[in-house]
Amino acid sequence: MAYYNPKVYGLFGKLCQLIAIWFFLVPFYYIFCHLKVYGKENLPKDGKPFVVMPNHLSNLDPPLVSAALKIFIAYMAKEELYSVPIISFLIKILVAFSVNREKVEKTTIKAAKEIIEKGWCVGIFLEGTRSKTPGVLGIPNVGAAYIANLTGVPILPVGIIGSDKTFGPITVKIGKLFYPDKDLDKAKWQCAEKLAELTGFGLPRRL
Repeated sequence: MAYYNPKVYGLFGKLCQLIAIWFFLVPFYYIFCHLKVYGKENLPKDGKPFVVMPNHLSNLDPPLVSAALKIFIAYMAKEELYSVPIISFLIKILVAFSVNREKVEKTTIKAAKEIIEKGWCVGIFLEGTRSKTPGVLGIPNVGAAYIANLTGVPILPVGIIGSDKTFGPITVKIGKLFYPDKDLDKAKWQCAEKLAELTGFGLPRRL
């Protein structure tokens, strides 16, 4: 069953994220994982929401992206993570909402739309799951492009390198905002190309 609590996307949720980011995540990733962030100038300063679209190497990528970008992000997380004690705690603190990867429910789409309307950014990993081949992106999904087109907001590509290694070093590269193609099949590969440019990873074979 989908997990979505609309009440947390206000002052409470922002307070939770601020505390988590500045008191726990930033010190951990910068000190212990030697985090380096490039492209901070590409972060919009107008306060308008957008879709944050990283590649995926580790289950701890959501808090990593929050530490790197330091903005309010509601992540779309797979339902299975809510049964993992520590991970479940983290994603709830980061006010995530769940998605059934086998069958995306209407409530998940509605949740993403409502969250963006409230001024929050929505975080959607392009591959939907961790990439299995080192140095190569996983098969892209249409989720990020679909939500961006549905809500009329742009996508911010975020390249992650090294988060699959214990204690890094980790590099995060922030790309420039773009609007995806209306054709979702073209859009998902457009998104993959943006992340390939940022990470230097290869593109998967087109099926």
